[in-house]
Amino acid sequence: MTFKPIDLNDADDDEDDSYLEEVTPRGDLTGLNAAADALPIIMLRQAMSTTERTAFRHNHGITVVIKAPGAEWATPLLDAGKELAHWGFSLTATASDRKSKDTITRDQVMRALAKGGRVLAVSQNPVAFLPEGLAGSADMTINVSPPDDVVLKRTIFAATGRYPRRMPSGISRGLSYAQICFAIRKGSTPRECVARLLAARLASQEHDPDLAKVPALDSLHGYGEAMEWAKRLIADLDAWRRGELEFSAIERTAVLASEPGLGKTTFVRSLAKAAGVPLVVTSVSGWFATGTGHLDSVIKQIDLVFSSAAAKGPAIVFLDEIEGIPNRATMSERNADYWTPVVGHILLTLDSAGSGVSSNLIVIGATNHPEKLDAALLRPGRLSKVIRIKRPDKQALAGIMRQHLGNDLADEDLSDIAAFGQGASGADVTEWVKVARSVARQAGRTIELDDLLAQVAPTEDRPPEIDHRIAVHEAGHAVVMQVLGLLEVSSVSTISSGVAGGSVTVAAPSRMLSKADMDSYVTFVLAGRSAEEIVLGSVSSGSGGSRHSDLATATQMVASAHLSLGMGGSLLYRGEPEDFRSLLSLDYHVVPKIEADLQRLYANATDIVVEYREAVKAVAKALLRERFLSGERFREIFDRHPPGSKTIELDGRDG
Repeated sequence: MTFKPIDLNDADDDEDDSYLEEVTPRGDLTGLNAAADALPIIMLRQAMSTTERTAFRHNHGITVVIKAPGAEWATPLLDAGKELAHWGFSLTATASDRKSKDTITRDQVMRALAKGGRVLAVSQNPVAFLPEGLAGSADMTINVSPPDDVVLKRTIFAATGRYPRRMPSGISRGLSYAQICFAIRKGSTPRECVARLLAARLASQEHDPDLAKVPALDSLHGYGEAMEWAKRLIADLDAWRRGELEFSAIERTAVLASEPGLGKTTFVRSLAKAAGVPLVVTSVSGWFATGTGHLDSVIKQIDLVFSSAAAKGPAIVFLDEIEGIPNRATMSERNADYWTPVVGHILLTLDSAGSGVSSNLIVIGATNHPEKLDAALLRPGRLSKVIRIKRPDKQALAGIMRQHLGNDLADEDLSDIAAFGQGASGADVTEWVKVARSVARQAGRTIELDDLLAQVAPTEDRPPEIDHRIAVHEAGHAVVMQVLGLLEVSSVSTISSGVAGGSVTVAAPSRMLSKADMDSYVTFVLAGRSAEEIVLGSVSSGSGGSRHSDLATATQMVASAHLSLGMGGSLLYRGEPEDFRSLLSLDYHVVPKIEADLQRLYANATDIVVEYREAVKAVAKALLRERFLSGERFREIFDRHPPGSKTIELDGRDG
């Protein structure tokens, strides 16, 4: 959270405080001259209605359970409850200890109730940590929220005798009981108490080893749906803190899915910082690294992670690389005996954490391979849904560059450089800026725009004939997609990225494609090879080799139509699209059908390239000169070159 500066010297401490009278009458604060005494009592009273306060103080044989906002609040709230009323038996529990104490404590509760006595119990997780059955049989359950602004103002009044006139909203978000009590002192003015609270909040952010250098959530770019979800979560947490919403009503579980390098971890850390809650990071590999690796050890590590997070709650549990939890549908029999109990235990744990009434956890998973997740993980009440993070567009890339550059190049327009880098990830931008700064340092000067451009679009040292072939290849993709009209071309580039010599950026295809849509997309994928053959008279290895190559992509899509999607003349489901390689080895009879479809669609691409040969050549020529074409620039060139003759000469001289 970012606080707006306030001038505390401009504050008049004698503010009209009548609006606070509905919460707690002033007289009830008499004698509570220390924040440590006043704060939990004010919180407890605010959490009860007038009828509940009467029952809390006077009803015989009543059992009251107080749900604390965190483990550190349990003992202060127990003391507050004992200050407000007499109890025959009271207890607090902040961790599970049922093996040794549960029976004894339960017997003590029973004896107290048998004598008509009153029982008070406090825990941040009553169902998990109080004696079994106590939470469920309570006559009254009081959910105490973290202190809001009204509670803080009343606590300051209890310590100083006056209310603060001005105080930033949400100033106590994320502060501990001790931090608040240290800041609100007897003998101080309200202005001084507010200043200490503000300093404690800022110091808490600066010294958090995990979140200190994390960017503010509202400074991040390119997160789309994930950012919308995060903002709703923060708004709901604020409503919960104000007592307007039950924690169980908050949409607080999800899986973030993306390619590597798109900032899932940074996003979660920034979310934790903005929400003002602790972050607990864990992973399957971590469960093994911190234990023996035996079944009981792994299960204990899972329990330890979630119980320690609950003790700090509300908190975020971040399950990184969650695809490490095996999918039982694809698990081999050899591993099933070991993994099935582990998967079952994590599912039960997520049930409790994600939808349990007593849970105070936000659970977020992250994966580069959402297709590998066990379907049961994504059931409502567990991790609920997958939120996909896409590669940033030009505008988002410019924003990410600005974020990493800080005050450097402050007056420069980064949109053109961002256009050159379209298709890159946030991790790529981080590296670009770091290297550009290093180059400038070595030259003994500040960073210049050309330093950054040299990293985003480095000078190619490829031979001219390779540059020409790459330009023709990418032009073929773009022209065929434009003719097919399936998806809009966003950009065309011959700037190298990893193993790719160039790229054509289009929107991701819909998850639900018709057979005609799939055929069109595969035709587009094969069009680069067609363009090489038609315009240059030969093909190269550029269409194959990698599992992410054109040929691999086309083969997977056509194989999926036959083996998984019921679009190849058979309704038999043989497996998931991602498993097409192993499926082909098991069902070799379908290989000729897949090859026939690939040849048919390649012929379609070839026909289009022949018809629009002049457009392909013109786009390639522009790419050789400009290296990057926006969607608008590409369509401008395309529109000037209508379809022509199908007569071709495969002599390689028409480039």
